[in-house]
Amino acid sequence: MKNSNDLIKQKKRNLMLAGTAALSALTVIFAFTRLGMIPWFSGASITICHIPAILATLLYGLPAGLIVGGVFGISSLILAATQGTGIDVFFVNPLISVLPRLTLPVVVFFLDKLCKKISKATNKALYLVGVGINAFVSTMFHSFFVLSMLAALAEEFPFEMVPVILTGNSLLEAGASVIVCVAVMGFTTGIAKKGQKSKLEQESEDVE
Repeated sequence: MKNSNDLIKQKKRNLMLAGTAALSALTVIFAFTRLGMIPWFSGASITICHIPAILATLLYGLPAGLIVGGVFGISSLILAATQGTGIDVFFVNPLISVLPRLTLPVVVFFLDKLCKKISKATNKALYLVGVGINAFVSTMFHSFFVLSMLAALAEEFPFEMVPVILTGNSLLEAGASVIVCVAVMGFTTGIAKKGQKSKLEQESEDVE
C-alpha cells in the first residue's frame, strides 16, 4: 500500500499532467482560432498566446513550461507553413518560431526562483508583486528575442522595427500578461485549506 508521501506525490504529478495538458490545449486554441490575437490599431494584433507557457511554469515548474512553450512554438511553425503571409512566413524557421518559446519558460522559472527568495516564499502579497514583474519582464524578453531573430534571419524585417514594436505592441502584451498571471496566481495561492501549507510554503525549502 502506498504511504501518504507517495499518494501526495502522485496527486501532485497528476495535477501537473492535467494542468499542463489543459494549458497546452488552450495554447492550441488561442493559436489556431486566432482567439489569442487581439486586434489593435493599424492592423496590428496583441498576442496572449504566450501566457499559458508563463502560467505553466509558475504553477507546475520548468518541464511543464517547456512543454507548453514547445506547443506554442510548434503551433506558430505550423501556422506559418500553412497560413503564413508577409513576415509570418519566416516563422517556418524554428529559430524564430520555436526557440524563443522554449527560452521563455526558462526566464520565467529563474525569475520566479528569485522572487520567491526575495519574498521569503511565504509573503503572498510580495510574491504576487514578483509575479507581475516576472510576467512583464519575461514577456518583453520573449518579444525582443522573437523580433531579434526576425531581424537577423529575415531581410524584409529591418532591425529598426524592433524598438518600435517593443514600445507599442509588446508593452500591451506585457500588461495583459501581468493582469492575467497575477490574477491566476493570486487565486491559486489563496485557496489553500486552512491548516495546510500553501504552494508557496511547500516550496520555501527550495529557496532557503
